[in-house]
Amino acid sequence: MATEIRPPAVGVLFAVLAGGVILNVLKEELPEERQSRLLPFVFGVAGYAALLLLL
Repeated sequence: MATEIRPPAVGVLFAVLAGGVILNVLKEELPEERQSRLLPFVFGVAGYAALLLLL
């Protein structure tokens, strides 16, 4: 059986998935218990965003 999902629903599902990934990365990369470096994390986020925009 084929299930058709409308484009707005796909967008919402993709946004929820992407938000979950971002929250998990933030939780793992910026923990409160130990010292983390924010600048390399920000550069990584900016580089990945630039790579996604180029694709």
